[in-house]
Amino acid sequence: MSDLIDTRSPAKDLANIRDVFASDMSDLAILLGITRPTASAWLKGDEPNSEAIPHIQRLSNIANRVKQMNISRLDKLVHRPLSDGRSLFDLLKIDEEPTEILASLQAIDAKEAQTRRESKGSGKYLGSLNTVLGESSVPIDLHKLVM
Repeated sequence: MSDLIDTRSPAKDLANIRDVFASDMSDLAILLGITRPTASAWLKGDEPNSEAIPHIQRLSNIANRVKQMNISRLDKLVHRPLSDGRSLFDLLKIDEEPTEILASLQAIDAKEAQTRRESKGSGKYLGSLNTVLGESSVPIDLHKLVM
């Protein structure tokens, strides 16, 4: 998939990056290699330096791709290390293409969503009360408890 030309302002691109990746100001600054006050100023509309604009647009384009993937809990996954020990955040930080890791995160999200849908009260794990008590309780001899 090719990235479309981003015509948004840098401030809107930064807001997009921050929203999609559930980044706090510190994470946004780390992704851009800048200080938190600079990130804040850019979010408020100050113009980034010309070297930063292509990086901001690239991250925003990746954010747009991630949005289309409908990864429901990206905030829980963005920092999760995967098989090679790196996270999506790590790849974004070093400006590496995250296509493979995004596919992995999408699969993880789908699997975890399935697990969340399997309600503990669905009957899947339940037996009769006598069966459950018999398997998990220790019999008590009431005569020994009386002093």
